Amino acid sequence: MKNAAIKGMADRLKRLPRRHRIAHLRALIGLQPLGCGRRDELSELLREEITDTSIE
Repeated sequence: MKNAAIKGMADRLKRLPRRHRIAHLRALIGLQPLGCGRRDELSELLREEITDTSIE
């Protein structure tokens, strides 16, 4: 993850239950314009979260 703001947000989201983290990430992604770097980073974070979900 490149952006320090995204990393900080990910750390704060860790306090929430997994399903809430996923819902929040989806909502945040929807707020970002297409082609935005932040949207890409949030999408990457969501993919990681979903992948971690399937492992547990």
